[in-house]
Amino acid sequence: MTPDLEFHPQLPLTGRGVYLLDDHEVVRRGLRQMLESDGLSVAGESGSAREAFRQICAVRPGLAILDEDLRDGSGAGVCRAIAAVNPGVRCVLMTGENDEAVLIDSVLAGAWGCLSKQDDNSELLRLIRRALAGHTAYSGRFRPALAAPSARRGPQRPDELLLTLTRQERNAAIGLAKGLTNRQISQEMFVAEKTVKNLTSSVLRKLGMARRAEAAVFITKALNTTENRSYRSSPFPDLTAEVMAGLLDCIRESGTTPPTDEERARDVRRLTDALTAIRTGGIGPGARVLSRPAG
Repeated sequence: MTPDLEFHPQLPLTGRGVYLLDDHEVVRRGLRQMLESDGLSVAGESGSAREAFRQICAVRPGLAILDEDLRDGSGAGVCRAIAAVNPGVRCVLMTGENDEAVLIDSVLAGAWGCLSKQDDNSELLRLIRRALAGHTAYSGRFRPALAAPSARRGPQRPDELLLTLTRQERNAAIGLAKGLTNRQISQEMFVAEKTVKNLTSSVLRKLGMARRAEAAVFITKALNTTENRSYRSSPFPDLTAEVMAGLLDCIRESGTTPPTDEERARDVRRLTDALTAIRTGGIGPGARVLSRPAG
């Protein structure tokens, strides 16, 4: 979603039902039972991203709950597609992840919120009703990750592992992700095929993998997520703080009055500008985000 995208009017949409997208039928059944037991209707459901997009545009539910990790796509991708052709439909993502990259994806996709699969039914219903009423609806499960990111420890993320590679190894890794042979990679890098063989062996060793196909999938996933995650390693701490502040603005819970279109657009613009500044090294239009906008 770009900063220029306009949001649709804040109107309660509880009478139009909720659409469910999850590729696990048992999950959809559980959500359906939870919603119907609370007096909400289910407008439709699907386990396919492509089918869900078609049905949602036809049914125009009050809210679409989109699983983020799908066999044929992602909830964020469906959300972007719906926002482009049918912005009157509100979407929230649902995920098992609890880090800030998921939140950034949801905000930039135009979602009204992000639910956690770890939330109990009462919290899920509270957030769903908030979204139906025109409020942003982000699970509180994400806040510890935002409040103390440096305290989190555990297995290295894919993008962090890529940082352990040398420049030449990263170039070879990109070739692996494209499915290229050693000869094709050597032609792209203008080095000897033997050099590429040594580089790919080093990449596999550092990633702890034995097969090229396994590494290709891993590297592709890492490259797809690095854009939103890499601000953590930025040499500009002020810009890093600005990304976090912009994200917190986007997910904060407002009071009894839903945020206006202008307020949501302003918050998204602040986050987008901060991310742009990170990617350009603090040079250019994005650098202006270092001063907090008024209002």
